[in-house]
Amino acid sequence: MALIERTKIAFAKYRDSHQPDQAMNPGARRYSGDVDQMSSEDGLMCWVDGPVESIGSEPATKPLIPETPERRRLWVVTREHVLHALEVCDFGSQREAGAAKHSNLTGGGRAFVGGELVFLNEATIGITGSSGRYRLRNREEMAAIERAFIESGYNVWSMGYNQDVNRPNVFGLSDPEWVSS
Repeated sequence: MALIERTKIAFAKYRDSHQPDQAMNPGARRYSGDVDQMSSEDGLMCWVDGPVESIGSEPATKPLIPETPERRRLWVVTREHVLHALEVCDFGSQREAGAAKHSNLTGGGRAFVGGELVFLNEATIGITGSSGRYRLRNREEMAAIERAFIESGYNVWSMGYNQDVNRPNVFGLSDPEWVSS
């Protein structure tokens, strides 16, 4: 059975300081099937505790984040869980958009925030806070999400937040930043 105790605690802290959860962004482009609920059979997973007990020192080199979306996973924080699934998958390919959407992880329900992630190895992830459907509200919320993923047991490289445009950075447009706290 997967361990989720650190994940529960870490994301409960995030939820407590970033209320309330939000409905899908009404301005996000809509596709047929974008609120179809993914299931575990489709690849929907709950986040589990990682193997890292304490933050390591920054590696000497920045990781190469895959340019292709095949390894990227969508993630969302709901009231009960942190859900994630591959964006490019059989489930998504059967929808009009041709890929899974954050709203497929929630069935169109409410969530606090969403983004993308990639596993760089078993202990390290790269993340964005980029979701058209469940948007980050500000830089402080991005920092809180970064901390939650760290406290759940992972080393984190983050794409960060662009204060100039008030949006999180996406994969491929800038170098990732090592998150140490």
